[in-house]
Amino acid sequence: MTAYFAYRADPSLAGDLERVLAKLDAHSTEPQAELYVKMSMQFTDSVIQVILLDLVRAMGNHGSILEHLAGMMRSTMHVLLRQLLSKRSNDELNQAATYVHTRRRYLGDEVYIAIPLSDSLRTHFEVVFTEIDAGRGEANREELRQAMSQFIDQAITSYYDEFIGALHLGFIMSKASAVARATIAKGSHAAMNKLIPSLNQQELQSLANYFDQFMFSDPELNKIPAQPQAL
Repeated sequence: MTAYFAYRADPSLAGDLERVLAKLDAHSTEPQAELYVKMSMQFTDSVIQVILLDLVRAMGNHGSILEHLAGMMRSTMHVLLRQLLSKRSNDELNQAATYVHTRRRYLGDEVYIAIPLSDSLRTHFEVVFTEIDAGRGEANREELRQAMSQFIDQAITSYYDEFIGALHLGFIMSKASAVARATIAKGSHAAMNKLIPSLNQQELQSLANYFDQFMFSDPELNKIPAQPQAL
């Protein structure tokens, strides 16, 4: 049974995602680069919103650590996406679309963005969240930090590495994407390493409650919608 971290795409992202993938799948001759750039930026912003900004609000913590990281990631990725996608042909974008297909799942008719979690990481989160629920969050901050560190690595692999790999970049763009990846990874780990040791029981409980709602298993998410999607 595969475990996932998955969240519902907002209507704008879901609509653009369905539209551009349908056109690419149908081998439309109309250039799709601009729409694909827009969809990719929305996709990136949704990841940042769910994993960072909404987490800040859920914990009632309006500190600058995660908000600063979110701003850095958004600006880095928007520039990179423009560089990587804006001049690509539909055939080249079809290669990238393969990646998006792997991230898209459905819960009923709702579009979800999903990444797989290893069994060990899912179990690690379950154990830590159980300890937090029992009021022992502060004694398990290091376990949570380790779980979040593993999650960051998995998220970067799924949201970044697999996307970049689908583009088959040349040497110069590969170097640029490697620099962006290093910046995102370093900033993400540094932010979590600084944030989690400072959280109290209430904040740890809020973090656990927030993250737990995005944990799914294979039978809950499907590769096709319950009803045909209107384009």
